[in-house]
Amino acid sequence: METLSSPFVEETSCVRTEEEDEAEVKEEEDKDEAQTEDSAVGKQQQPAAWAPHFYYKLGREVYTYVGHSIVIEEGLDSYSGMIWPAALSLCHYLETHVDQLNLTDKAVLEIGAGTGLVSVVVALLGGWVTATDLPEAMNNTRANLCRNTRGRCRHTPQVAPLSWGYDLERTYPSSIYRYDYVLAAEVVYHHDFLDELLVTMKHFCKPGTKLIWANKVRFESDLVFTENFKKAFHTSLLAEEGEMKIYMATSREGDSEVDQELETQDLPGDVDAKSGEEESIDGKLPCASQELGSNVLEDDGEEELEEDKELERDEEVEAEEMATSKDDETDEQKETVARDVTAPVCEEHLNQTAVRQSWVPNIIYRIDKDIYHYVGQDIVIYESIDSYGAMMWPAALALCSFLDNNRHTVDLQGKEVLELGAGTGLVAIVASLLGASVTATDLPEILGNLQANLMRNTRGRCRHTPQVAPLSWGYDLEHTHPSSVYRYDYVLAAEVVYHHDFLDELLVTMKHFCKPGTKLIWANKVRFESDLVFTENFKKAFHTSLLAEEGEMKIYMATSREGDGGDRNRPSMPTGCRLKA
Repeated sequence: METLSSPFVEETSCVRTEEEDEAEVKEEEDKDEAQTEDSAVGKQQQPAAWAPHFYYKLGREVYTYVGHSIVIEEGLDSYSGMIWPAALSLCHYLETHVDQLNLTDKAVLEIGAGTGLVSVVVALLGGWVTATDLPEAMNNTRANLCRNTRGRCRHTPQVAPLSWGYDLERTYPSSIYRYDYVLAAEVVYHHDFLDELLVTMKHFCKPGTKLIWANKVRFESDLVFTENFKKAFHTSLLAEEGEMKIYMATSREGDSEVDQELETQDLPGDVDAKSGEEESIDGKLPCASQELGSNVLEDDGEEELEEDKELERDEEVEAEEMATSKDDETDEQKETVARDVTAPVCEEHLNQTAVRQSWVPNIIYRIDKDIYHYVGQDIVIYESIDSYGAMMWPAALALCSFLDNNRHTVDLQGKEVLELGAGTGLVAIVASLLGASVTATDLPEILGNLQANLMRNTRGRCRHTPQVAPLSWGYDLEHTHPSSVYRYDYVLAAEVVYHHDFLDELLVTMKHFCKPGTKLIWANKVRFESDLVFTENFKKAFHTSLLAEEGEMKIYMATSREGDGGDRNRPSMPTGCRLKA
């Protein structure tokens, strides 16, 4: 079985010597150690030729697979520069099913490799892997592969650009480019090239090749693609957890009737117009990661009886939760829910835009539920993809851990607490479980999912029922929320500083609610230069102390400067604070 030969690999810029690569990696590590926050503010540094710029990359993430620590640098240059849940699930599956999927010395192609994590794991498992993606994603992919596989693998992984399309037989003839396995994770998302993706999969998945595709359902288009995928290949479901699914597929070539039907479907209206075109891919959304448990391989077209029973039990439990939730709602809420959930899901509905429920995310418009453990309780959070506010972000988790582990420093028992930009509501839930009377605020379009998460996780567990209220940051808050009425012991904010145009309004809002006697706790992960500018303005606006710090993750406590006179000394930093459990 052959892998990519010289015509394909020559298109990459991967012709440097090993000494040059080692020197480059060492240079990057030296720069990382020397870099400080002050120097970042003082001057803009030039990025390395293949490394993301300081302001345009996420922090280093360390994963452990196949007995190795894998250091992945994410990048913000495109969605392919980020780690997505299905990639983690596929890595876990490959590692825990080495008996079923023996990748040793197998020729493996990865489509849409992104950061390269899946390719790294395949290489560590003994596979001869070629990682492909759009040309603009290659630098970060190559850097991650080089960093994590040198001296560890039987075969040196290769990197090559690949744009999905209809003219692959001319550029990459299937008689030459043949593989034992083709892997793809999170390649189906909100973009306009799903037809080209399916054609690309069929081109490389010839008889004798196994295609493994991992995906997390988010959009209606995911379901449509899945149906077309099942028609194009012989498929079996390897693993499933909620909306996360891993399929294995083999070619249908040789099935005469099916071949004829698929051949007709594959012919585009104007193939020549598409030949040689390079597609730009965008529109992928952030989420929360969960590992798949061990799953048994299923036969083609069959499901295990035990799995069916488990799914039935899950549905019954979910139905019970819904029933309990409805019993405790007011008549007005019941009528709203009844109106929203009566519309049945049918085939005709696939051709329409999916409609979100008023208080709980529709299956098409939510990321799968995640379970967190704080204050001795399991907290079930549903994310949704209607906006950034409906997703889980690292600083929220860091703040929850801090509050849970530092109750002597931040005692919320019986305190009035306001959360700005509550998002999914996890911080508000933890504050409620710690005994606070919480009001969670965000934009009106976020409140449905926020209220559902709060209600699901606090009913019968808390001294005070958390409240939900809409709040838009701005300059007219004294008129709408007079400070003589809206007073709080604590104001909490996590991941409210990101790439938006309302940082001035956010600071004004913080100052409005953080009056003398109020403590403001803000958690943030530095990603952009604007984060550093906001932090400086934040320190000028309040007395601040650094409660906890880990890398680019920082948690500040602030108090009002009103009535200071000329005194601008900061309070001393509390001691004994822990960010992690």
